[in-house]
Amino acid sequence: MKKVFFFKNSLFLIFFVVVASFILLFLLYGTVKLENTIQKKMVEISTTDVISIIKNSAETINRQLDKTKSYNVQIKENEALQKDIEEKLEALITQNIKYVYLLYKDERGVFRFLVDGAKSENKAFINQKFDIDNEKWLSIYTTKKPTLIKNKYLKQLSITYLVPILNNDNVELVFAVDFSVEKLDEINKIITLMKNGIIGIISILILFLIVLIIQAIKYLSVKRSAYIDRLTNVYNRNYLHELETFINLDQYIIGAIDIDHFKVINDTYGHDIGDKVLRQISHIILSSIRAKEDIVIRYGGEEFLILAKVKREDRFIALNVIERIFTNIQKSKIHISKKDVLEVSVSIGVNLEPNKSRTFSQAFKLADIALYNAKNKGRNNIQIYDETNKRFDDNNGLLSINEIKEAIEEKRVICYYQKIVNDEEEKYTQYEALLRIVDKNGNIVTPDKVLPVIKGTFLLRNISKRVLKICFEKLLEEPNIMINVNLNPQDIVNDSVLDILKRFASKPNISNRLGIEISESEDLINCKDSKENILLLKQLGYKIYIDDFGSGYSNFIYLAEVNSDFIKIDGTIIKKILDDKIAFLLVKSIVQFAKEANIEVIAEYVCNKEIYEKVKSLGIKYSQGFYFSIPKEFDKKS
Repeated sequence: MKKVFFFKNSLFLIFFVVVASFILLFLLYGTVKLENTIQKKMVEISTTDVISIIKNSAETINRQLDKTKSYNVQIKENEALQKDIEEKLEALITQNIKYVYLLYKDERGVFRFLVDGAKSENKAFINQKFDIDNEKWLSIYTTKKPTLIKNKYLKQLSITYLVPILNNDNVELVFAVDFSVEKLDEINKIITLMKNGIIGIISILILFLIVLIIQAIKYLSVKRSAYIDRLTNVYNRNYLHELETFINLDQYIIGAIDIDHFKVINDTYGHDIGDKVLRQISHIILSSIRAKEDIVIRYGGEEFLILAKVKREDRFIALNVIERIFTNIQKSKIHISKKDVLEVSVSIGVNLEPNKSRTFSQAFKLADIALYNAKNKGRNNIQIYDETNKRFDDNNGLLSINEIKEAIEEKRVICYYQKIVNDEEEKYTQYEALLRIVDKNGNIVTPDKVLPVIKGTFLLRNISKRVLKICFEKLLEEPNIMINVNLNPQDIVNDSVLDILKRFASKPNISNRLGIEISESEDLINCKDSKENILLLKQLGYKIYIDDFGSGYSNFIYLAEVNSDFIKIDGTIIKKILDDKIAFLLVKSIVQFAKEANIEVIAEYVCNKEIYEKVKSLGIKYSQGFYFSIPKEFDKKS
């Protein structure tokens, strides 16, 4: 769950950065508002006295003028009045009050100087044009109220204060004063530093957020590629391992799907057609499920796992999804060429109550058992696990397909060894390698709990490859022993298995010590390729053993054709040799034929001294069974 944990942490970091950014933006907004409030307060404090003086001065000028005449005409015609007003205006000039002047608007609406309180070198002359840069200059004629105009600069606020001078309720003159308010440097520096700091932190956080989002997108892309099967576009086994830890078994039913006879399709039409079948089947499954509710996982070569969501505790609604998949696959036809069409069927096992299992693995195993039951009943059907299926699990102890696959992947496939006794002393001590699987609890599982489950699947071939490798390594470790390994007829015609045996034969002192035991069967006898490949193996130096001979397909001519080295008489016949006359005569005839064909005979299942003495009396030199040793891990002393 490390990846999931990392991803959750990434989401948490993104959430944290976004929240922190919003908090800082809010703080920045509050700082700007604080600056405006401070400036407003500064203006209010700094201008109160100045505005009061300006208003008093405007009233004084208004009182000096005759309200029965035009104000601007009076001032223009009365030089003494003009001089008096000018002196009053000059008296207002201070360090902060820069300009004081009296304006009027002519008949064309142009503002002109009437009196200027500036010093002589900067003083405007009477009737000189005054250009305005703000609409508030005009609004004063409508509002007839004093107006404040602010101009912000770096270190100060420049303010123009306009006071209308009314005559008979008409604005005749405008008394204007320009003054400045110095900003408090320390406050200004602190506020500026705060703003810059907050902006810097926000910028870093935004950059970090962008990087996090990019990394999260990349991670999701990688995660998707790690969890999606490229061929079928459904989830893969990596996702299944993740899913096991957090899935709620109350919310799903489990369906295990296996494509019937997929190995035959691959062997007959090739892997490209096999891949096409997988893609088509996965497409049908995906189109049959409910989007964003059901889950599809390819957990093996031709096996799919369906997790169908349960709604309103009605598990049969979820079962409808499984049945829809089955029906849609039955209806489908896969075009393998312009003329040829392939009809594919599937077997499905369903666990309707996974919530009764303690773990996902146990729940999946029950679906797998139901799948095995579906295969046993002729394939192309759906079987639902119930208590009657338990005989496959509890009584027989069969492993599930998934358990066997995990055992192969986790290298829990091992070999036990049973000695083959030779009455005549030879250079080598000979053993038969017997398959064993160590389950997750450390228990040893025998082949009868494994081979019936994987018969006809690619897993049987993988098991054979694993056993071959184990035996090869044991032969390298022990130069003075011989080991027989069991292969099935399908292994003999498989190119990858043959390649392994060819590679082993290129090593010195290996093929002459590695015996190939092949179970006698109809497939072995009727397959032309198997005969050719057996002869090839003999040329490479391998000894050929026909296993379980006499169990039902005995063909003496075939033994001569493949030039087999040994016959292992089936143990069920050897067991009855003391009491069953037919069994005795059969063994006697096999021994007689083998002697004429120059083939050695091994008696299996020799479990006591009486049987051993009987087989020796028939001229059988090799024996194997519990009378001599039980299968166990390799021990040089045994």
